[in-house]
Amino acid sequence: MTERKTWRTRLTGALPATRESRIIAVNALIGSMGTGMFLAGSALYFTRFAGLSETQLGVGLAVAGVVGLATAVPMGMLADRFGPRNIILVVCLWRAVGYLAYLRVDGFAEFMLTASLLYVMDRAGQPLNQALVGRLITGSERNRTMGFIRSLRNLGFTVGFSLAGIALTTGSKTAFQWLFIGNALSFLVVFALVWLLPRVGPAAAEDTGEGESAKAVVPPIRDWRFVAATAANGVMFLHDAILITVLPLWVAEHTASPIWMITVLVTTNTVITVLGQVRVTRHIDSLASATRATTWSSVLLLFACVAFAFSGWSDSAGWAVTTLMTALLLLTFGELLHSASSWEISFALSPEAAQGRYLAFFNVGFSAAEIAGPALVLWLLSRTGPGGWLVIAVCFPLSAALSRLGTRQRPAPVPAGPGAAEPVAATSGS
Repeated sequence: MTERKTWRTRLTGALPATRESRIIAVNALIGSMGTGMFLAGSALYFTRFAGLSETQLGVGLAVAGVVGLATAVPMGMLADRFGPRNIILVVCLWRAVGYLAYLRVDGFAEFMLTASLLYVMDRAGQPLNQALVGRLITGSERNRTMGFIRSLRNLGFTVGFSLAGIALTTGSKTAFQWLFIGNALSFLVVFALVWLLPRVGPAAAEDTGEGESAKAVVPPIRDWRFVAATAANGVMFLHDAILITVLPLWVAEHTASPIWMITVLVTTNTVITVLGQVRVTRHIDSLASATRATTWSSVLLLFACVAFAFSGWSDSAGWAVTTLMTALLLLTFGELLHSASSWEISFALSPEAAQGRYLAFFNVGFSAAEIAGPALVLWLLSRTGPGGWLVIAVCFPLSAALSRLGTRQRPAPVPAGPGAAEPVAATSGS
């Protein structure tokens, strides 16, 4: 009985602690499976069956990305006004319809319009989900839930890519279309699960008179500390561009490593992320601990870039494999630390009454890195070779220093007078 209870306790302790966190975590798994299926086959579908050239596809996605970036904060404001749960329900339906609409696209103009309308919701998804976590979950379980979300998303993407392999092997238009349909269905399932979550109204509506109101909150763009933390977070997220876009090209074109090493590196990163992300969040439960984690992350990412540079300075396959694996491990653990610290920082700096717009603004840094990061890093490496990694390496500790400046505790505001409502600074949030 004692042994059975011990295993039951261990199993329970390994799962999200609350019903809400479990639902949100399952949503992450289901949604990422659908997205993984779509991403694996979408480029081939659009260029083979929708009348797009590779250049048109790239331009259309770039325009849609900018539209999504520009509308992220307004979407966060809607979450503050109507509650993140209600907006996520709309987003799920919009995305389901949008991915089905892709199947009717024929030509560049239709693609760009559809992609732009869809990216409004796609870019809003991450900050809206984080805002929902912030409203429903408190304490250490909040960051732990974000860890589960990231772990299960990585797992879901892997499963989705594997399922898409069936369509990719057949090469038929119908098989590709089922990837789009599967993605749309995943968002309908997410809609049903979000519907089960407790209804949370606007944050400002819950103000008791002792806290902040929506009107008294300083807009995020006017809080230089929050802007600094956001900018630093965006640069730190270059690790994502390195892993997804730069690493395969670097291994194939600039090192003596065998090509199969790409699969080994990406798989290793996925496994470590799935198993380790939640564990890392246990040690990051305050703004101070998050700031320290960001610093350590920058050190790991710096040495990862140095290892990547070394991998291109020798014609030995053994040397390349060893340095690439070292770089990948450093990159992965730096990535885990930064992800966990960024959640805690963004929560801690966001006022309760404007959490939606603050988290959306913070996510702009990540979105900008996702849009511009791969092109900038690839351009630098193409011009400078292995030495370019040393330039990238320096960016991480500089960003950590900027983040530390943004998260530094501000002086307590002096009341203007009896009954006066002082604007709420970002660092006075949850």
